[in-house]
Amino acid sequence: MEAIKFLKYILSRIGIMIVLTLFSAFAGIVLIPALVTVFPSSTSAFKSFITNSNVDSFIGFAVMLIFFLRLFYDDGKRHAAYENWSWVNITIVYLLMLLVYFIPAIFRDSFSQEGKGDIFYKVLYYPCIWLNEGVGMNYLVSVIIGIGILLAASYCIYLIAYKVYVHKHPVILKSMKSFSTGKTDNNV
Repeated sequence: MEAIKFLKYILSRIGIMIVLTLFSAFAGIVLIPALVTVFPSSTSAFKSFITNSNVDSFIGFAVMLIFFLRLFYDDGKRHAAYENWSWVNITIVYLLMLLVYFIPAIFRDSFSQEGKGDIFYKVLYYPCIWLNEGVGMNYLVSVIIGIGILLAASYCIYLIAYKVYVHKHPVILKSMKSFSTGKTDNNV
C-alpha cells in the first residue's frame, strides 16, 4: 500500500472501531431493552435475562463482532482483488487498533477517584463489561481480552477471505508469484 492510502486505511479502521463501540453500547443499552418490551408478559423470565447488564454487554460485544467480521471479510476480498496486501501493514493496523482501544483503560483509575469520565469509560468499554462483571476478570484484563478476541477473529476472517478469493481467482496468485520472483531476480 502507498503511504497515504495506508494512513487513510488505519485512520478509517480506528474510526470505524470507535463508531462501532458507540453503536454496540447503544444497541445493548437502548435498542435491546426497547425491543424486549414488545414481548408478551408471559416471557418475563426471558425479558429479565435479556435486560441483565452482563447479557446486554455481551449483545453489544456480539454486535461489534458481527460488524468487524463483515468489514474485514470485505477488506480481505478487496485487498486480494486489487493485489494490495501486505501482512506487515495489516498487522500494524490491528496493533494500532488494539492500542487505541486499550490505552485509555489504563488511565481509568486516575479518573474514578473524582468521578470524572465514568460515562466515557462505561460507553467505550461497554462491550467488555460482560468479561469484567460476568466472568469476574480484572478490568484491564477484560478490556485487552475483549478487544483481543474481536481483533483476532477479524484477523482470521481477513486472512480467510483473502485466501479464498485468491484461490477462486488463480490469476491473482500467479501474478503475485511472478511479481515476487521478478523482484528477487532484480536483486541478484
